[in-house]
Amino acid sequence: MDDKVKKAGFKGIVYWISIVASLGGLLFGLDQGFIANALPTIEKVYTLDIPGGESFSGIMLWGAAIGTVIAGFSGRYLGRKKSLVLAGSLFVLMSALSATLPAYPILYWARFLLGVGVGIASFVVPLYLAETAPAKIRGSMGTLFQLMITVGIFAISLTNVLLIRVVSDNVDRLPLMFIVIIIFAVLMLIGAISLPESPRWLMLRGRKKDAEKVLSRVLNSKEEIDIELNIIEEAINASPKTNRPLKGPFLKVLLVGIFMMVFQQLVGINAMIYYAPTILGYGGIVGFVGMMTVPFVNLLFTFPAIWLVEKWGRKKLLYIGSVLMLITMLAAGFAFLAIGNQTDASLIGSWPKIILLVSVIIYIFGFAFSWGPVAWLICSEIFPIQNREMGMTITTIVNWLFAAVVVSFALTIINSFGPAVLFFIFVVGCVLSIVFLFFWVPETQGVGLEKIEENLKAGKKLKNIGS
Repeated sequence: MDDKVKKAGFKGIVYWISIVASLGGLLFGLDQGFIANALPTIEKVYTLDIPGGESFSGIMLWGAAIGTVIAGFSGRYLGRKKSLVLAGSLFVLMSALSATLPAYPILYWARFLLGVGVGIASFVVPLYLAETAPAKIRGSMGTLFQLMITVGIFAISLTNVLLIRVVSDNVDRLPLMFIVIIIFAVLMLIGAISLPESPRWLMLRGRKKDAEKVLSRVLNSKEEIDIELNIIEEAINASPKTNRPLKGPFLKVLLVGIFMMVFQQLVGINAMIYYAPTILGYGGIVGFVGMMTVPFVNLLFTFPAIWLVEKWGRKKLLYIGSVLMLITMLAAGFAFLAIGNQTDASLIGSWPKIILLVSVIIYIFGFAFSWGPVAWLICSEIFPIQNREMGMTITTIVNWLFAAVVVSFALTIINSFGPAVLFFIFVVGCVLSIVFLFFWVPETQGVGLEKIEENLKAGKKLKNIGS
């Protein structure tokens, strides 16, 4: 039966549905990448110091953690589609409010509510894609979420750099930076309204006829639709409806998901996404190169993940990414040790600059095709259907909490101990991620969600539940 699921054909509309759903990732990226090149403008308009800038940067991530809690309930009771519409509405409304340049407390809490929208999208989009895309291309479609994040980060970074060059007045420039987000937010909201509901959520709600209609839009034949419906139905019936889900197999796989998200953040990516121009500036790399290197490389090298995740599998990509990030973070740390406390860019030697820049490029490359998309993908695949919302809720909250910690303290660590210490902390995160991968993470390439659940309940070792 699982072989039939893997070989099942599907209609071209699957790609359209996946792209539209992943627009939630685009908004995620726009709001995440906004800070890197807009923070100096915000600090000048609202007279913020370093702790104030860190707080404004981090508040969206705390909001995202709250948004994930909301998404856990809305995803279960309202459905995946309506949750995406809710996220899109928050993106539009809060971006529009921010563009009016309100008093700072209002702007601050508008960014918090933007974070709530980001949290909802970060929960619902991977879940929706995993539940809607056929098993044969589930990995590739799942990585679209991360790809759209990188597209958003690159787009907002580039437009902000251009606005800095074209509009000299900070007060005139800042509303335009927010308006860019509004345009894409409206597109995402319209797209979300047009999406079908997840067939697995419809089955969970006892709406088999509606689920059949959705599957008829994506699968080629009545036989394939019936097979998919039967597999989903069997998984639902086999899943115990318990009031104590945090036990047994689910607890074990939940820990895998939690640590996937912990290590996605402890390898340091959000420090680079949020503060790359500042960090590279400490190494004497300024201007357009300092502003655009990270978002450009992050976008460019997420594309290979769409193909490699189905050809090489999830786990191999994670191993390669961890090793590359480990080596490059070590190199960057030693480059900063060589630079020392020198603040005059003209007096910093060329070799430390070259080593730092190359290390950052390879680091972003290592993350972009591995831990970036694959961590979200695995977390969307490993949980039993009855507990999937809870599993995704908890793991996504963990992701945002650790992201918030990294973003809220990265500049403080740099100012207190120097950039090298920050990079060496991330080296430790990379080492621990490799150990974690070896002992606990399964390979889920090409395996139906229901087969993964069956293996989990059969008591297979966690790293073997995808076989």
